[in-house]
Amino acid sequence: MSARGSLAYAIAFAAFVAIALPLDRATSLLEQSALGLTAWVFLAVALWLQPPAVRVQVATLVVLATVLEIIGSIVWGAYRYRLENLPLYVPAGHGLFYLAALRVASLPLLERHARRIVIAATAAATLWMLYGLARPPLPDLLGFVTWAIFIRFIVRGRFPLLYAVSFAMTTALELRWV
Repeated sequence: MSARGSLAYAIAFAAFVAIALPLDRATSLLEQSALGLTAWVFLAVALWLQPPAVRVQVATLVVLATVLEIIGSIVWGAYRYRLENLPLYVPAGHGLFYLAALRVASLPLLERHARRIVIAATAAATLWMLYGLARPPLPDLLGFVTWAIFIRFIVRGRFPLLYAVSFAMTTALELRWV
């Protein structure tokens, strides 16, 4: 996909998130399902425009993320969604999110500055982790564990820019809408 196509997809994804997440705050189950269907259609169209290897990556991620969402939310109850379900847009949203991170990380401007971006994301993640450990009433041990996993991928993984972009996007999403 061209840089222009990657940028267009990233903007479309950001617009979708900016519309869908606020809408979900007051939806019924039927309306939430309609948002879910919209997310799946968006994902299907986006994947249709991707090379087969990217489609496989995204599909694999959607399956894995869905299994982990079911375990974390429904089985363990570590977190709950508003209607006590796994909204249909969540699995598709993971695929849309990953594809956006993949496309953004492929932008020539970011690739030219990859080392600086990775260092900045690593520093930001480390500061955020330290804040979580020091913040009363209890230290954020889960944050520490996820930071350690992130650092392992940044240092030893094959795609540190993708991980850094994913960190930045996740942080923006969590701070704005969650």
